[in-house]
Amino acid sequence: MNDLSPLRTLIKERIGLHFDAASETTLREALARRIAHTASDGPAAYLARLRADETELMALGSLLTINETYFYREAQHLELLTDHLIPTLRARDRAPPETPIRILSAGCSSGEEPYSIAIALEQRLGAEAAAAVRISAGDLDPEVLERARAGRYGAFTFRALDPALRARHFTRLDNGQHQLAAAIRARVDFLALNLLARDYPPGLQGQDVIFYRNVSIYFDPPTRAQVLAQLARLLNPGGFLIVGVAETLANDIGLLRQHVHRGIFYFSNDPLAPPARALAPSRPVRRPPPPLDPARCYTEALALARAERYTEALTRLAMIPLERRSVAALELRALLEFETGAIAAAQASCEQALASDPWSLEALLVSARCARRQGRTQAASTQLARVIYVQPECWRAHYQLAELHRDEGAAAPAAREYRIARNLLTAEPPPGAPRPLLPSALSRRDLRLICERHLARLAAQGAD
Repeated sequence: MNDLSPLRTLIKERIGLHFDAASETTLREALARRIAHTASDGPAAYLARLRADETELMALGSLLTINETYFYREAQHLELLTDHLIPTLRARDRAPPETPIRILSAGCSSGEEPYSIAIALEQRLGAEAAAAVRISAGDLDPEVLERARAGRYGAFTFRALDPALRARHFTRLDNGQHQLAAAIRARVDFLALNLLARDYPPGLQGQDVIFYRNVSIYFDPPTRAQVLAQLARLLNPGGFLIVGVAETLANDIGLLRQHVHRGIFYFSNDPLAPPARALAPSRPVRRPPPPLDPARCYTEALALARAERYTEALTRLAMIPLERRSVAALELRALLEFETGAIAAAQASCEQALASDPWSLEALLVSARCARRQGRTQAASTQLARVIYVQPECWRAHYQLAELHRDEGAAAPAAREYRIARNLLTAEPPPGAPRPLLPSALSRRDLRLICERHLARLAAQGAD
């Protein structure tokens, strides 16, 4: 299928996902995988199937949204819930008083988010959480929901979870996976939920808190407004909506009131304040703000990022309209999204940067990290090869490639790349060599020692 516009239109109309020309690679890869999986007779036949088969459309949509998630992702939102929102809700008069607090995870993927909510509430409320809170979770892919209900997870999904909580709530299985305790699984009700559907499943009305994180990044502004209005109607008066750390500004469109608690942004459906009345007829007309300066926004965002204020940096970058974002702004956005765990968003930002500059060093490096995180080894290797082609002295590319080879058990290639990275870290950087956008937590000496440690281990395995 050379022209992807019919596929883009169908996906946009039916499930709201927005893919522009910069995302063509992602779309084509997903299309090829589903055609092979369904044994369809080419793109045209598969498109016809999509129009008639809702289940297959949901499967394609799930593949396009990557379902990158893990336990206690953006843990500051769980702290906001347990330390601030739940006490606020419990202090209100409820009719009847024993009515449980209702929480919805919209776009729950394979269940890590709603189960993290259940675990955090159990930590806060103890056994009382089972009766005090009712958790619902929805996603558009039935297969993903089945995996969520099963509650079995690999070790990588625990990378942000306290080992003590993992030991308390999970049992290791013979196949290396971990089974979530039945008591926690019983606290979450999973259901099919297409956020773009005209009517949501019955029974979802009356939510007190909605988690809607790292989902709106796939929607264009009109779709985002449509979904946000639907979710706002699900909330009880005074209910709360939590979005991803990089999505606050994009969802602050006047439908809900924005709040901040200890640096964490969230929304409520309290009535918005009416416009201020003029004190006197002679009051001068307020002048419009000066035009936005994208270069200044980027400079301020970079300074915030280097101070490790990633959320504020992303918010500042989001102020730049899409059509005015430079390659440098997209590179920085991609790096910050990756560092905050928004892998799908980071990959999308990389694709936008590479559409403007196919040899963008930072975009290629972040894209390779995204691909490695997603298990797309060949894509990661290809991006790193492009970096090394234009910047052979880029130690970061050689180090990432070494890690990639080591992941695959390719000892000799890994040793070769670690050796190159070590030598580049030993020498002084050549004049004019590109520097990382963000400073490394490790010195060049420390990084060199890490390379040497890996080389010693690989030598012990017989690598040259």
